[in-house]
Amino acid sequence: MCESCSCMNPENLKGKPEECTPEQISECHGEEEGHPCVEEK
Repeated sequence: MCESCSCMNPENLKGKPEECTPEQISECHGEEEGHPCVEEK
């Protein structure tokens, strides 16, 4: 996990976790609801 973000798969990250497309989220996390790399505010 990288120090500056909460991304669980930094090797797949192309920008910020909150910028991930639904396709990227599905690829990294399967069918999980929401995006676990982005903290709820």
